Amino acid sequence: MPNLLPKIHPDQIQASPTRVIVNDYFRFVTGFFEVISTSAPHIYHSALLLSPRTSVVRKLHDSYTRPMVRVVRGLPDSWEPVVATQRHHDFDSAQEVAWSPCGRLIAVAWIASRTIEVMDAVTLERLDTFEHPEDRTEWLSFSQDSRSITRFGLHFGAHYSDDVWGLSSWDLQTGGPIGSIHPELHRHPEDSFSSTHSMDGKMVAVACRPWVDANTTTTISTYNLISRTHAYSHRVSEGHIVAPIWTHGECLRFATAKPGYITIWEAGFTSICTLAEVESFPAPDGIKDSKEHLFLPSLFRLAFTPQNAVLVWDVRDSKYLLNFMGIHPTKLSFSTDGRFLACGATSHEVYLWKESPTGYTLHQRVAFNIHRYVKPLLSPNGESIIAFSQTTIQLWNTTDPTPSLSSVQTQFIEPSSYIMDFSPDKTLAVVAPLEGNIATVLDLKSGDPRLIIDTGMKVLCLRITGSTIVVVGEGKVITWNLPAAGGVLNARANVNDSVRTTTFDYLPPCFIFPRAIPVLYTSISPDLNRIAVAERSVGLSIYDVATGKHLAHDPPAEGPVPWFTPDGRDVWCAGYLTRTVEGWSIIEDSETDLVRLEPLGPTAHPSGGPPWRSSLGYEITPDGWALNPSGKRLLWLPHHWRLPDEYRVWGGRFLGLLHHELPEPVILELGE
Repeated sequence: MPNLLPKIHPDQIQASPTRVIVNDYFRFVTGFFEVISTSAPHIYHSALLLSPRTSVVRKLHDSYTRPMVRVVRGLPDSWEPVVATQRHHDFDSAQEVAWSPCGRLIAVAWIASRTIEVMDAVTLERLDTFEHPEDRTEWLSFSQDSRSITRFGLHFGAHYSDDVWGLSSWDLQTGGPIGSIHPELHRHPEDSFSSTHSMDGKMVAVACRPWVDANTTTTISTYNLISRTHAYSHRVSEGHIVAPIWTHGECLRFATAKPGYITIWEAGFTSICTLAEVESFPAPDGIKDSKEHLFLPSLFRLAFTPQNAVLVWDVRDSKYLLNFMGIHPTKLSFSTDGRFLACGATSHEVYLWKESPTGYTLHQRVAFNIHRYVKPLLSPNGESIIAFSQTTIQLWNTTDPTPSLSSVQTQFIEPSSYIMDFSPDKTLAVVAPLEGNIATVLDLKSGDPRLIIDTGMKVLCLRITGSTIVVVGEGKVITWNLPAAGGVLNARANVNDSVRTTTFDYLPPCFIFPRAIPVLYTSISPDLNRIAVAERSVGLSIYDVATGKHLAHDPPAEGPVPWFTPDGRDVWCAGYLTRTVEGWSIIEDSETDLVRLEPLGPTAHPSGGPPWRSSLGYEITPDGWALNPSGKRLLWLPHHWRLPDEYRVWGGRFLGLLHHELPEPVILELGE
């Protein structure tokens, strides 16, 4: 009997309740895999507590939660597009990322630590770490069976001509090195842009272009990883090689592009098979103006980016499959089967297109709240995608249900860190985006806004008491009185409602050019009488809040981050990088109404500690555990909540997390 049911495209199938439940549990397990595998009780102490408000897992199992920490504010409403996040050490950046052919592993090359980390492709759990001596990683490449990994690196010499490069390989089964190759070059080191392994994993081919002149001859060199020797080099003078080069049986292949033509070539991993032309096809004119090229060997498709557009050309059928205009692309990535194409943009977004009967249609568009451009990399099967930038690696699924593209923001919002202060009685907190205009007073019992103030200036520092809020910004200080407790929520105020505005009588560069000074370069004393302003090139200055008078100055401090001791009699400065700390006693001069700063000795220690450390003995460990003063594990912090010290503010048992990658500040109340 013939099948009379109409054919339905998979994209037309709406998510069934079962699929929603399965997807939700998958997100729960992958998001909290690390804590589940480490401490099962924290399924109830941490994982369920931090699950989104609308998640199926939370709705079904919320009654089993056993929290030792209260989330005052910052719990997401739903699962974010990002499935997993991995953040590396402070001030280290991911330079190259590779996905294994089996799709189960991800390798990341970090610059400052000179390491290669291998991660699980579902949870981003670190599985192994390999160290190397080179300064720069040009590329990473897995063997065809995903059992080994090879990197091409560069070691900078005293002069450009002294730079040397080398290959290093590791066996992922044993965790040990396979070997290193450091050939002597007859010319300057070259820019390596693609590589591939032979089927047996013994040989690797590297495509290089001289740095001196990008238009000169490109070379594909092959090396024997077992004997650690150079096998053969193929010089390609006709057109420029389009990444990637790939393995084809016992040989390797690559595509070259030149005006009017795309040519496929074949070469050997050894000298037995010489360079030979396989096929040649017509090419569109726009290729010569493109900054990025990416060839898909399995389907003979070429993606390129001329004049702020993303185009996909079907090489064999000589037709366009995508012509998308209006973005500034940064990096292209195809899935192996061609179902998906990803492109990073200077707008800090990743565009994802999906194959359709008519070509490629826009499937997802994800915005990232980061400072640098995002570089995407699709998994071989196209079902997952990695985005990396600076210290952060993020993973999301391309097959997840997505909102309407019209609901996605079309304009990037500049990332902003936040500044925060807790009231002395720990009933209120005030928070504002650094250099933003709006300061919000929050009730720490309910987490709800009590007062929203339009300060009329770029906020650099603030402090709150039980009845007053003081805001510093752009060379002046403005004070507001807070409404009585129990008043209307979300009350509004502006400059006209302030009780005092004071202008500084001397403006250091940090106020004239406020973007040059981060949040903790400014501090207000607990009694609201004085302000400390520090800048590395200028030094430490003390101001009077009531009059704006410049009271004292000291030459540049070793550390630029100031804070007052609880009694307001001493001021200290520290550096986040060096962790050096120095302090001064504030000595009043009754005759001049000025003060002088008397340096404290090197053995002195600040009472109460810096603002990023808990004065009560709570601690955040490097692996993300919040500990109480006795060392008990209270909460496991997800990776996107694990922040450098400068993004933490303590107020007794309250902790504020203020990183710009968070949608909003997170406030936690830790238990005993």
